[in-house]
Amino acid sequence: MANFGQSQSRARDGLLAAAPRLYKFALAITANADLAQALLRGALKSLQNRKDWREDDRDHLTEAFRRIYALWNTKLAEDPNLQKKYVPDARLFGASLLKGSLAGNAHFAKFISSLPSQQRAALYLVYGEGASYDEAADAVGLPVLGLMKCLARGHVALSHWLDTRGFSDSARQSDLEIDPSIIRERAA
Repeated sequence: MANFGQSQSRARDGLLAAAPRLYKFALAITANADLAQALLRGALKSLQNRKDWREDDRDHLTEAFRRIYALWNTKLAEDPNLQKKYVPDARLFGASLLKGSLAGNAHFAKFISSLPSQQRAALYLVYGEGASYDEAADAVGLPVLGLMKCLARGHVALSHWLDTRGFSDSARQSDLEIDPSIIRERAA
């Protein structure tokens, strides 16, 4: 029985150590720091009370991503206007979530913040966290083909954005919004 308690303790410690990664995921799906903190707190609270932890740390991380995304969907179901109340903050997609030369590009950050939250979640898990398609699909509650479609839509939107607006500093603010019909048309 002592081994079970040690396993739970290690799992909780691992979960707390992963909190910065979980927060970045919450930021990626909400595009709002306050909402992200609320999701992280809710997910950590519910996960720390679990009694069925296993040894595999990757399972804990995937479960944490899954819990955060489920809490987000619950919040959206409770308040369909939630995303309208909290305008996506493109600054969050600067240095905190993007790496390399993209980190300082305000135009690219604005583009990413305008993607639907499911696409941001899929893109972040696969490219930001290095999750497999199976793990990412599990975390966002999609079949693998659904996740691949979501990623493809993100790729199409990015390709269209690069073709028409790109990284030029002269891009107008209004040009940085994504036309949702383009995403649907090109991904179909």
